Amino acid sequence: MRVFTAVVEAGSFAGAADKLDLSRGMATRYVAQLEAHLGVRLLNRTTRKLSLTEAGSDYYQRASQILAMVEEAETSAVQGALVPRGTLRMTTSVGFGIPHLARAITEYLQRYPGMEVELTLNERAVDLVEEGFDLSVRIAAQIDPGLVARRLTGARTVACASPGYLKKRGIPKSPEQLIGHNCMTYVHTNWQNEWRFRRNGVERRVRISGNLRGNNGNILVNAAIEGLGVILEPDFLVFEALRQKRLVRILSDWETDELSVFAVYPNRKYLPPKVRSFIDFLADRFGPEPYWDLHCRQK
Repeated sequence: MRVFTAVVEAGSFAGAADKLDLSRGMATRYVAQLEAHLGVRLLNRTTRKLSLTEAGSDYYQRASQILAMVEEAETSAVQGALVPRGTLRMTTSVGFGIPHLARAITEYLQRYPGMEVELTLNERAVDLVEEGFDLSVRIAAQIDPGLVARRLTGARTVACASPGYLKKRGIPKSPEQLIGHNCMTYVHTNWQNEWRFRRNGVERRVRISGNLRGNNGNILVNAAIEGLGVILEPDFLVFEALRQKRLVRILSDWETDELSVFAVYPNRKYLPPKVRSFIDFLADRFGPEPYWDLHCRQK
């Protein structure tokens, strides 16, 4: 498992062998044995490059998280007596940072008075090393190979609109009926121009259009509350508006895209206590069923 993840992150068997102080042949053999054990091909090999198969991509995501947890446990055993101190520089999106991280950071600082947090909110994926960040909290279906990440909790996209809009335009009863609606979208996502819905093993893809696009989910949520149109946004952005009945969930009998909340950090080894303690704190606070998910399950 460790050799396979090293090959993916290095992009070659030779690079992984150098990193792990192995021969290239030994690294190749370890990966071949792993594939034989699993009964699936994990890597596509050509003379010029390596690429992950679909099974390999899924295995890498899970294996890297397991290895990260093992190394964190080992580090915790060695550094368990250390109290986190210093400044934690972190970044996340506006949509997740303001409603969910702000209060979490306050509670964390109350627990660890020797800590300081510097939070930067933006809507882009930053280079943690080049820009000097200790940690990034990202929301995605999966994290790119090569990044070191720990899954904190889950999220799911939710289709919804205001009661006034639905009264005026009608409630879509099937994904195809969205074609006649003003569908406002988040740019730079897989569902920018096409929304996906699944039920009983059948997937429906709908080409949507609308008069508002943006790289900030809060803008789209506010526009939907004002009755401008339909949105498909993560549940952590809309759960309060749903609870207050300012938005109404539609097509709730269809499954939508699942997302994860990841803690991404620059290096798996020697994770500083300040970073490790904050990641553990967030994982405990959000849990496997975060508070925003419970509201959206009420159809």
